Amino acid sequence: MFLLLGLLLAVQSQQAIKLKRFEIVRVDPAGMNRLPPSLRAIFADPVPDAEPVASLNEAATRVGFTPRLPKSATPIQLAVTDPVRADARLELEVLKQALRDGTVTNVTVPQDWEAVTIAIERGPGVLADYGDFVIVQAPPLTLNSPSGFPLDQFVEVLFRVVGIDAPDARTLRQKFAANPAVLFPIPIRYEMDIHEVRLNSGSGLLLQNGSKIGDLALVWSTADHIYFLTGGLTEAQVIELANSIQ
Repeated sequence: MFLLLGLLLAVQSQQAIKLKRFEIVRVDPAGMNRLPPSLRAIFADPVPDAEPVASLNEAATRVGFTPRLPKSATPIQLAVTDPVRADARLELEVLKQALRDGTVTNVTVPQDWEAVTIAIERGPGVLADYGDFVIVQAPPLTLNSPSGFPLDQFVEVLFRVVGIDAPDARTLRQKFAANPAVLFPIPIRYEMDIHEVRLNSGSGLLLQNGSKIGDLALVWSTADHIYFLTGGLTEAQVIELANSIQ
């Protein structure tokens, strides 16, 4: 009886936050390398490793949901993307050293963060390769932490570790607190055109290199999944494809 009550209290003392918005974070790769490896999963890889499968039915069975694909095209290859499972146990001295390595001297890491565990989870997804473009869909990333743990303050510390200056880190923290987001890191050296577009399901973020030459990428979310579409298409074409999936 006491063991059961203890387990119930442990479950109740956790908070789980699903990340359904997208935030582009401009970073220096050297800054990302300062992060402890277990915390890098917070910064999402939009096209993770995947294992080819023979059919849509096999993919659906493996991932536990029915993929939504455009009706106007047939994929040449389907694959199941790897799930994300990472438990990041915070070590204050490691975080402090990472800040020092980035010459950040005006950030204090609270003492009660010592040994706190942040669980980073995302179920497997489906990658559909059409040759000219690729669509990845997966459940949203979830952050699990002790109830009351200030995740917004925590991500602000991570922003400073990876080299984002104090005003921008504070702005990103405020946006995260209001609406938690999946963080997509893009190296600063790449000139990017990033703007919001309207979709049938809501809003999405369109990314293209500054020269307007090459692949476009579009990220968006629905009630239960996140989507990433990239390929050698025009803005109108990626929006049309995204709308056809809903």
